[in-house]
Amino acid sequence: MNGMNRAGWLTAVGMMLLLLVTGCTDPDGRDGPDPTPGKKESGKKTVQQEWVIKWKEKKVDPAFLHTVDVLHRRENGGGISMLVRLKGGVKEDEWLDRWSSHVNVEFIHPNQKYEVEKEKHRDGGAQGGLYYINQIRADEAWRKVPLPIKKTESDQSVTVAVVDTGIDLDHPALVPYLVEGVNLKDSSLPPEDKMGHGTHVAGVVAEVWKGWEGKGELTGLHLMPVKVMSDGSDGDVYYTSEGIREAVRRGARVIVLAQGSWTYSEAMADAVAYAEEHGVVVVGAAGNASVNREGEILYNSPIYYPAAFPTVIGVGSVGPAGKVVPTSNWGTGIDVVAPGEGIRAATLDGKFGKDSGTSFATPQVGALAALILRKDPNKNPAQVRNLIRQTARPEKGHRWNQQYGYGLIDVHRALTEKPRKDIHEPNDREAEAAPFPMNQVVEGVLEGAGDRDCFEVEVSYSGMLTFTLKGAGKKIPEVTAEITAADQKRVRYEGKQAEQIRVTVPHGSVIACYSTAGDRSWEYTLENRYRPQPDEYENNDHQWNAFNIKVKSGYSVFRGTLHKRRDYDWYRLDIPDEGTLTLRVDIWSPRGDPVMFIQREGSWKGRKVDQGAEGKAEEYRMKVKQESVYVRVSDYGTNPIDDPYNLIVRFEPKNGDAEEAHRTPSRAAPLHPGTTAERMDGEADPDWYILFLPQTEKATIQIRIPRGAEDTTWWLYDENLRVLEEKHLSKGRKQSDLGSELAPGTYYLRVRGGDADAGKSYRLKVTLGSS
Repeated sequence: MNGMNRAGWLTAVGMMLLLLVTGCTDPDGRDGPDPTPGKKESGKKTVQQEWVIKWKEKKVDPAFLHTVDVLHRRENGGGISMLVRLKGGVKEDEWLDRWSSHVNVEFIHPNQKYEVEKEKHRDGGAQGGLYYINQIRADEAWRKVPLPIKKTESDQSVTVAVVDTGIDLDHPALVPYLVEGVNLKDSSLPPEDKMGHGTHVAGVVAEVWKGWEGKGELTGLHLMPVKVMSDGSDGDVYYTSEGIREAVRRGARVIVLAQGSWTYSEAMADAVAYAEEHGVVVVGAAGNASVNREGEILYNSPIYYPAAFPTVIGVGSVGPAGKVVPTSNWGTGIDVVAPGEGIRAATLDGKFGKDSGTSFATPQVGALAALILRKDPNKNPAQVRNLIRQTARPEKGHRWNQQYGYGLIDVHRALTEKPRKDIHEPNDREAEAAPFPMNQVVEGVLEGAGDRDCFEVEVSYSGMLTFTLKGAGKKIPEVTAEITAADQKRVRYEGKQAEQIRVTVPHGSVIACYSTAGDRSWEYTLENRYRPQPDEYENNDHQWNAFNIKVKSGYSVFRGTLHKRRDYDWYRLDIPDEGTLTLRVDIWSPRGDPVMFIQREGSWKGRKVDQGAEGKAEEYRMKVKQESVYVRVSDYGTNPIDDPYNLIVRFEPKNGDAEEAHRTPSRAAPLHPGTTAERMDGEADPDWYILFLPQTEKATIQIRIPRGAEDTTWWLYDENLRVLEEKHLSKGRKQSDLGSELAPGTYYLRVRGGDADAGKSYRLKVTLGSS
């Protein structure tokens, strides 16, 4: 799995604006059926028509079994987990509505694909690519930190499960560490690796361990292969989550997941919680950037699940110089980084080679977690996580940030430094509040009445933030909580009120400070959960209460949110005349996979538009008359999505001039990252663009006029059409940039060429990066 920049969330949208989704054009305006059941649509990252379902009891409704083919089933606690495929002719939406509301169904969602990158091994020679051992100070730990020697059966071994493509079971470097594993894809076969990814991941673990005298039984360190995919591209949520559970059942103390997806999964959340409950440390790769054919990064934020879950150690990748690799995903949920470029370790057929990506940074952290447990088997997962965070070498000037987390792991420090009860101190005052990543969990200690713990959450968009305070199996003492959000007064909560606080917050910083009047030391966990606010078009969850839009010629843009599970946003478009209607949904994050359902008023049929993968736009073009058209926007996985979406409606009247589509502010064309080429038509005919920014951005807008052009002017306006900046190009100045930090909001750009430039084309390039 190979390594993503913050500007990426919108860059993908810009690139996709240039494309129409294949197969979605309906030139005759006729209603069409849903895509053929079972057909794999281009670009999708789900296993089409496959669903994961968990029943609360060990009894499945017989009516459900008539609608599906069961691919796999297993008892899961007091219930049953199943992987199913819909039978031909079953209408997916109706099926999902029925069974997701069943009283005995705990959850149901698509079987999201999990993938790893194809291996690109290069022969590293005897030592090439082993720089990482020195960089994480494993070699110093070899020399100075003795490991317990396993002398008796009662001495606890520590096993790391590699949930991946299997392991080369005959590799000389791995055989001394191997214990029996399992092949979940085919239980009749051993977990032999045919692709190489799992072997290389296991090989990195072995390289971190190998400096201690004795192997396997002597050191009490083991590797367990758990095969959940064959070729690196056939993985999925179901088998990976089952792999986690199987590793726990077989006695693993650490699980390495060098795979994942941007999409949230209840099955994966359930499996990760199961591991935590059983004292198993889970380490996950942050994931690697989505890159287009030109090598430009589309997305490298946020990080993958399961790494993004609060109890999983999320690992990013740095290069030999200690700098985060641009293709390493970053964002909330990053805990630490480790070297991930040119990492030498075992490969197939008993060989060694080098590979790059967060996949090979992650096992270094897994190896460290096992070493910590080998020295102290009684540590729980939270204690292991906090020791790794505590001893990491942070980026200069930061306690935690979204690129490096708590810093570069340090094996020697982690095995020699005394664990602190509260790694966030000092954080007694708001000015020294400890960073608290969104949708994460922290552990802390209130040392009696004189102590106060403050944490700071950076909220990307206005919404609901919930703080949940729990004690370590003890009664919560009298606690006081003070919450201060950007531009808001401090709110105080006491006693029972402080245990769970829900507060509506704007975009920006939120500081939460906790204190107690008690005299005793009290250990706690604090979780924050964010949910976006409902958009201004709610309540529009059904066709009968769809938000009504009077369609106008040109572009109209509607910013919405999918703020809850199974949120359906319906819009009713009143078309004024015959013409062409283009509908497009842009999502601002790969967390979401937008779906449109389009239906003419009075028709019993509709068309589902769902061709793109996570973070990709969906677009549909159709002929219309004077009528009403319904549009429903949703997420394929039915998840709430933190980032908003844009519904872009473009109407071209039959007798209108398509070339005049963005000649006025009211008909401005949406502007996205990427490059746009437009023809200039003289002073009386300017081009207008509109730019939507969901959060504070460093925006660079570059314009280049061609050779021979003489006079071009451009302006940047705010949403009230007040001029913010003006630039002029002439024969001697062919290019200029508008570069400034822009607050969240709407902006307009106007480009006007001189009369002598009519017919020439200018190039407009937009780049966005977080401030």
